[in-house]
Amino acid sequence: MHFYIRILGMHAKFRQPCVSPQPILAMASIESPAGDDERVPPPRAPLRVMQIVKELAISPDGLSLVQLSERLQLPKTSLFSLLRSLEAGGYVESANGHHRLGPASYELAAVIHDRDSFPANVRALLEQLHGASEETVMLAVPQRDGDELMYVAVIESDSWLRFRASVGARRPLHAASTGLVMLAYSTPAQQQAYAERAVLEPVTANSLTSRKALLDELKKTRAQGYVMRVSGSVEGATGLGAPVFGRDGQLVAAIGLAGLTVRLERNADHLLSLILQTGEQMSRKLGYGAEYPPAVGRRKSA
Repeated sequence: MHFYIRILGMHAKFRQPCVSPQPILAMASIESPAGDDERVPPPRAPLRVMQIVKELAISPDGLSLVQLSERLQLPKTSLFSLLRSLEAGGYVESANGHHRLGPASYELAAVIHDRDSFPANVRALLEQLHGASEETVMLAVPQRDGDELMYVAVIESDSWLRFRASVGARRPLHAASTGLVMLAYSTPAQQQAYAERAVLEPVTANSLTSRKALLDELKKTRAQGYVMRVSGSVEGATGLGAPVFGRDGQLVAAIGLAGLTVRLERNADHLLSLILQTGEQMSRKLGYGAEYPPAVGRRKSA
C-alpha cells in the first residue's frame, strides 16, 4: 500500500462496479385488451412451476408424481406436463419414478446466493461510506492462518493524493487498522500468541515494534471499539478501523478508512462517527443483534 499522485492523462483508474440494491417489483393487475372492465386472471403455469421447484427443494430424496400431486393439489396430467418442461431445461431430474432438482436449479441458487451473501450484501454500505468520507475505504477478512488479513472490497478515493489498496491484497494483522481491530476482538491467548510470533519491524516512526506496544494498542482498541492509527504503516497516512460482527456475535470482518493525515485530522470526529455507523449497519445486515460495539472492556459514555 502507498500514496501516489495521479497525473492527468497518464493514469486511468478502474473501479469496481457498484452493486445496486434489488429493485422492488410492484404487482399490477392486467386489463383486458378489449378495453372494458373485464379482468384477465394471470396465467397459473408460472406459479405452479415455482411451487414444484420449492417442493422439490425441501425434499432432497425426491418426490413421485403422486406425492407432488397430493402436496400441490394439482392434476397429475398438468403436473406431468410441467415436469417435462422443467426436465428439458435441466431444472428437474427424473429417475425411478422420482423427481429431484436438476443442475440448472442449483446454478440459479448459486447466483442468488452470491448476490445476497457477504460481502456483496454490504457493498452498498461501503459505497455510502466512500461517498460520505471521500476517502479510500476497504473491507477486510481474517485469514485462516491467524496472521494476515485480506481485502475483499476496496473503493479508492478520487483525490489526486490518496491511499491505495487492492482487492485480494494481504497484510500482517498488526500492520493495518483493520488487522488491529481483528486482533483486538480475538481472545487474550490468541493476542499473546500473535505478539510472540509476529515480526514487529519498524516501518515508520510510529510503528508498533514491541509486544507491549502491540498488546497495549489492542487493549485500547477493544476499550473504545475502534482503532485510529497515525503513520502506523505509511508515513503521513492515518487509518481508521471498526469491527463487523455476525449473527453469532463473532467478528467476521473489519471495515477500514485511510487517507492523508492532514485531511483526516480535520474531520476525525466525523469520520469516526461514519465508520462506526457503517460497522454497525453491516453487522445488523449480517444478523448481529447485540450492542455495537460490544460493551465488554469498554466504558459506556454517560
